[in-house]
Amino acid sequence: MSKPYNALEGKKPTLSFNLHDGSDERISIVVVHKDKPEYLSMCLQSIAVTSVNSNVEIIVVDNNSEKKDSLDYLQGLEDQGIKVVRNNKNLYWSPAVNRGIEAASKGSKYFVLMHCDVVVLASGWLDFLINVSQGNQCGMVGVQLDSYEMQGQKIDFIEDWCVLITRECWNAVGPYNEELPVLGASFLFTMKAQAKQFNPQIIRNDNMVHHYKIMSMKYSDYERWSEKAQRDLPQFIRKLQSESL
Repeated sequence: MSKPYNALEGKKPTLSFNLHDGSDERISIVVVHKDKPEYLSMCLQSIAVTSVNSNVEIIVVDNNSEKKDSLDYLQGLEDQGIKVVRNNKNLYWSPAVNRGIEAASKGSKYFVLMHCDVVVLASGWLDFLINVSQGNQCGMVGVQLDSYEMQGQKIDFIEDWCVLITRECWNAVGPYNEELPVLGASFLFTMKAQAKQFNPQIIRNDNMVHHYKIMSMKYSDYERWSEKAQRDLPQFIRKLQSESL
């Protein structure tokens, strides 16, 4: 039996899989990445192993990786026919997601957004997300809630490190707010989806996916983006509320 791959042990395995069955893709998985090829490899391998639905395309959006092993890995993905969107600077999360959706197949009915440090653990996970979306008429299905406090009120929203969004919901609610490139966009998207009756909700994770939560930026930069989100979110929320009247 081969030894399980450990991301911390250095050299990563060669990625080799094909999730296409020749028909129009119904699901586009958008994975945002920057200079974490060892985690990206685990993420993509886990998708390959656990996704029984063959009508899937993967889109890797790279935020201007600079390390040689990252560039080599991305080239290897392209050589295998996987879509790689290369940004010429670090656009961070929200703009990168938008670029990924723009590159998605026109035949995709669902979009799945993922951080590159997410590993899928459960077979049939995509079918599960889709069944919840269809069965409960949800345009947005995630696996974890977070919350912000606004004027003394706790408001929950769906974290977007692993979330399914229907094309119908995306067309009505999206794109992600690029003025909130790191924090706040998923909060705003959840509120908009709720306001437009897309019934966003989460499902119990129960070891379906694992998020390593790797910090991809300096803590000082994270604090700066956090302060910006705290300043800007109230005005976006007021605008949303006025549009809903």
